[in-house]
Amino acid sequence: TEGLLALAMAHVIVAERLTPQAPDAARVRPLLEAHAPGTVAARCGVPVETIERLAREFAAGPSVALAGGVGTQHEQAHGAAAAALLLNYVAGNVGRTVHVAAAGSGGAALAGPRGYGRLVELVEAMRAGQVGVLFVHGANPAYASPASLGFAAAMGQVPFKVSFSRFMDETAQAADLVLPDHDPLEQWNDVVPSGGLRGLQQPVMQPVFDTRQTGDVLLAVAQNLGGRVGARLTAASYKDYLQDAWRAVQREAGVDGPFEAFWTDALQRGGVWTSPRTPPRAGLAAGVSDMAVTAWEAPADRLTLMAYPSPVLHDGRGANRPWLQELPDPVTKITWGSWVEVHPETAAEFGIAEGDVVEVASETGSIAAPAYLYAGVRRGVVAVPTGQGHTAFGRYAQGRGASVYTLLPAVPTGFGGVAHYAAVDLRPAGAHVRLSKTEGTTRQLGRGIARATTLAALRGEGPEEEHAAHAAAPVPEHIEDVLHEWEEAQRTEWRSRGNYAGEHPRWGLVIDLARCTGCSACVTACHAENNIPTVGPELIKRGREMSWLRIERYFEGGGEEPLETRVVPMLCQHCGNAPCEPVCPVFAAYHTPDGLNAQVYNRCVGTRYCSNNCPYKVRYFNWFDYQAPEDPRTFAWPEPLHWSLNPDVTMRSKGVMEKCTFCVQRIRGAQNQARLEDRPVRDGEIRTACQQTCPADAIVFGDLRNPDSHAARLAADARAYHVLEELNTKPGVVYLTKVRNVTEA
Repeated sequence: TEGLLALAMAHVIVAERLTPQAPDAARVRPLLEAHAPGTVAARCGVPVETIERLAREFAAGPSVALAGGVGTQHEQAHGAAAAALLLNYVAGNVGRTVHVAAAGSGGAALAGPRGYGRLVELVEAMRAGQVGVLFVHGANPAYASPASLGFAAAMGQVPFKVSFSRFMDETAQAADLVLPDHDPLEQWNDVVPSGGLRGLQQPVMQPVFDTRQTGDVLLAVAQNLGGRVGARLTAASYKDYLQDAWRAVQREAGVDGPFEAFWTDALQRGGVWTSPRTPPRAGLAAGVSDMAVTAWEAPADRLTLMAYPSPVLHDGRGANRPWLQELPDPVTKITWGSWVEVHPETAAEFGIAEGDVVEVASETGSIAAPAYLYAGVRRGVVAVPTGQGHTAFGRYAQGRGASVYTLLPAVPTGFGGVAHYAAVDLRPAGAHVRLSKTEGTTRQLGRGIARATTLAALRGEGPEEEHAAHAAAPVPEHIEDVLHEWEEAQRTEWRSRGNYAGEHPRWGLVIDLARCTGCSACVTACHAENNIPTVGPELIKRGREMSWLRIERYFEGGGEEPLETRVVPMLCQHCGNAPCEPVCPVFAAYHTPDGLNAQVYNRCVGTRYCSNNCPYKVRYFNWFDYQAPEDPRTFAWPEPLHWSLNPDVTMRSKGVMEKCTFCVQRIRGAQNQARLEDRPVRDGEIRTACQQTCPADAIVFGDLRNPDSHAARLAADARAYHVLEELNTKPGVVYLTKVRNVTEA
């Protein structure tokens, strides 16, 4: 119903004249009058007051409405896209935040439609025997397409099939010849994502395995075939072919000088940016007032299936990586499998409890998966993530979960994608399983872990109780207290260690909850940087996950109140008054002069006293033996995963406690380099793995003692607080309260 909502917002903007009206806006008045908020509210499930508020905020600008994504992957996608463009038009966004590219400005790479519609044509051609040789590169259509399309069966009609996949996925398994491509980090390539932008990709490492870039293979084949094609493709390698193509790019960009200088500069910058062709003035097309905008509706006696791309595995291309299989879904916190999200009221109608295996059936097939009750799903809707249910693709993906592509219709959408909506039936399958999830208590129980406030409350204008509940903690005073306690006793020792300034820093982390989206990229980065093993679904159920960094998820509201989901990255807080240190019987947990809570692995005997005494529960017992035993099946890092180990990080042995170290190897490396250059460590020179990977820049690491550091300035913000600060642990991790976009009553 997004298209209907967009038209209702456009109705409010035009009716209340919230923006300067375009000369031809009167042409769409009949269409907008038919979609007044009072008419649309019931169908969208959005109150009239909310629609009006959204419209006023949208018109205040700058704003943009984007159509696309899984929300419009249905047969009415064109209408939803047109409604979003019309909303931008009446709000005055066209030419301001929305720029229409001129035809052909994207080059050949953007000419014509691509996507699922072409795949349907290919399947029909294969069935008709019109395809003699099939090349498959960068895709797995035997898996990631609706089963009702019948790609795998049609592929069997092709006499010779070649796959360039780096993994033995479903499509590669059905091929006659597999020629593994280089990893993207080992390739030369380019891309034209939009008009005026040409990206250039260069390898950053030598090939690890016996692979060849697909471009080199195709060049060799063409040259061996000879003829006109072979005479035209004479480059010795794909890199040479790419350079020849970029000589034309240099001419189009109007850059003078030798090509070598242009090529080197393009490599350094990552591509070439030029001004796209100026588009004609955008206006309303003829017949716009007659366009039909309809919403997806399942029959009254059926439910609506929404298959959404997994934020972890996407369309299934990441399912062969144990890092991603064990990465909890940001909302459900489920790992290593599929699930069916059902609203609690819908589940009650069918007599379904969480963990009950349910069967979801459509006209094209059925799947069985455990149910997860989630109030964030609309009533009458079942949501299933994509990515699982592989029949090949390696030991971590094969036979795990269910493939939602079994349920999807074989029809293309207006945006060239696969339809992700279907009418389905739901029934209990008579079995119950325990979900492999890392979810703890879903509510904060008044502990103020994931704090949120409004802009009005921060200014002292909101309700007094809310403002008081989310008032900033006196973080700077806490930091100064810790430093004062350490300063006299440890300054001499720190100088003796050769510190550049004679005064120790206080390393800390500041996490802005207003920026954090819970995407969990930091969790996987921590796995990669610190050689953290995956434990598998059975040990996850037993609470033996090893991740040093987790994303805690809490629900607020629900029932009569809007449901709100809050996320908090939780890691070792590196407390100045750490509860874990005094209880260790062998002094394995200790404090460094620069404020790190360290762990001596060789000293630890695994009593787990430190974990029992940690209020944040961020210490983990290692259940694995990293030494290759006689039985390789029990080796914690099977081939080829041991290639990913970081040589700068100590390998822990079975039976010790481990936790976040603030990437101490990076801290010491930067300090050693600074000493060699006889200078202080620069602010921002040290970046932890989680900080480096965060796409929202929500994490900042630095010296909290240095008032000029970025981290210290953020720690002094009015939104700053410590988690469980009443325990007087004096953490080195500072959180910034999330600011919610709500209207005060």
